[in-house]
Amino acid sequence: MQPSKVIGGVVSAATLLPGAAGAQESWTDRLDWRGIVDIELAIETDDRDLQKWDFVVEPEITADLAPLGDLTVIGRVRLDPADELEPGQRDTSNDVRSPASRRLFAGDAADLELREFFLDRYVDDVFLRLGKQQIVWGEADGLRVLDIVNPFDFREFILPEFEDYRIPLWTAQAEVPIGPTIAQFVWIPDRTYDDVPEADGTFAFTSPRVVPRPPDILVGGGPVIVEAPDRPDTVIIDDDYGIRLTAFVGGWDLSANYLYHFQDQPIPFRHALPGGGVRFTPRYERTHTIGGTFTNAFGDFTIRGEAAYSTDRFFIDNDAASADGVFETGEFGYVLGLDYQHDADLLISGQVFQSIIEDPPLGATRDQVDTNLTLLVEQEFLNDTVTASGLLIQNVNDGDGLFQAAVEYQWRSNVILRAGADIFYGDEDGLNGQFDDADRITLGVEIGF
Repeated sequence: MQPSKVIGGVVSAATLLPGAAGAQESWTDRLDWRGIVDIELAIETDDRDLQKWDFVVEPEITADLAPLGDLTVIGRVRLDPADELEPGQRDTSNDVRSPASRRLFAGDAADLELREFFLDRYVDDVFLRLGKQQIVWGEADGLRVLDIVNPFDFREFILPEFEDYRIPLWTAQAEVPIGPTIAQFVWIPDRTYDDVPEADGTFAFTSPRVVPRPPDILVGGGPVIVEAPDRPDTVIIDDDYGIRLTAFVGGWDLSANYLYHFQDQPIPFRHALPGGGVRFTPRYERTHTIGGTFTNAFGDFTIRGEAAYSTDRFFIDNDAASADGVFETGEFGYVLGLDYQHDADLLISGQVFQSIIEDPPLGATRDQVDTNLTLLVEQEFLNDTVTASGLLIQNVNDGDGLFQAAVEYQWRSNVILRAGADIFYGDEDGLNGQFDDADRITLGVEIGF
């Protein structure tokens, strides 16, 4: 679990639009820069091998471009000499990211990324944000139900905070007040999808829930061919669109959400080859997702939840009799959470997640009802300079899970020291149990500038 970003100072730099401000306004008031340097070491507990050694610099620039608006630019430069999470030179010939959202690689161990680049402005009462950004929907911790607008980078599975492994997308959003309701309209022409590690990465997926295992009777000693995914590429038609309505009613924060989008991981359609063997032709498929969220506080307790129904979801079917190795179904998912906050120092949060699909076939690699439980405990000490936390994620169906523990010490106003552990357990066929050999301890320091 990562700490929140600490900014140590703001340094004025240079103006972008000289002369646009009034005569009394200095160019130093027009542009500010800040950022963090984050160094983290991860050591695997099984063999004490170095899993990662990240040196990350994330500069942030904000500029007042009045009358156009306010510009925010956030970059990331990362060096990982351990080179275990994404070993070797990255093959970008079939990148899941659109050309405008791809990282730039320097050798095997370094990459550069434009994380966010957006302009904020108001037109009367309408708020506009245009550019590369994150759209955050949902109220859940650890797992997600409605937080599906941005795809994820699974370089470290789900271990980082959401904001660190969401992939920002080039997006146009508008927030329009309609009486007591705010309507958020989202248009995403950026066709970027989940970034999953290749087979030699530490957190490469192997669970049959997401990686098909063709039956031996079909392979029959023949080849198993996996083609490059068929990516959507038609402007406007293949873009994602969404709308979110939010309101505060009788003490409740409420939202209603709709997203017309592509499922962020390609569907591995299977075809038997004449004479033996199997060919997989992955492609991305559309779905409609509709749902909502609610939150309310009652003294020290907060009740929150979210629910969503997706019309066309695809899951793996490893039955030899299956026509194409997948099945299509509707999916209803929800999370209910209860938070207890005591004296601003102790937080205890529990959640129940369930995903329910319609009539799974015999060879389905998941149950009709899939249940996860989470428990988060966070305690602050020494005048809020030390924070200890633990997060448990338990899958009821497969019996596997993940436990994350972390201690953070704010040594200086702009320096955080931290230590942690990420422990996977359970059946190797489970989403968490597949990484049972990747348990690790972490040490890190974050410096704001």
